[in-house]
Amino acid sequence: MLDVQGMMVAEQLNSLLDQERQAAKLAAELAGQVSDESSRRQLEEMHRDKLRHVQLVERLLEILE
Repeated sequence: MLDVQGMMVAEQLNSLLDQERQAAKLAAELAGQVSDESSRRQLEEMHRDKLRHVQLVERLLEILE
């Protein structure tokens, strides 16, 4: 069971998780829309990075619980 501090951290991590998921979705959408190869590669890399961030935050939440 989480204490008050743990619940506050969990709340912040859940907010971060939502933001990272939204950023990953946006990067994927933009990568599919741009015609410039360099921009597409950068957006695809950003998408992969954001997916890794999602995994890390999910793991932190698991540990916290």
